[in-house]
Amino acid sequence: MDLVGFLKIMEMEERGAYAKYHWAMEQTESQDLKAIFARLRDEEAVHADYLEYERKKLEKVLDQ
Repeated sequence: MDLVGFLKIMEMEERGAYAKYHWAMEQTESQDLKAIFARLRDEEAVHADYLEYERKKLEKVLDQ
């Protein structure tokens, strides 16, 4: 595995965590728990987006 592949895997894991928190959010009636899971879900989206951004930068550097 190279570093680009590593970042792709990490991005996929973050997107998987997003889906799991979203599922958990939908399973509860508690507004407090919904808010917690939504915040955690949204943080995973930020992480995934950041990893994607950094991966694309790395790909450009490696192509030069």
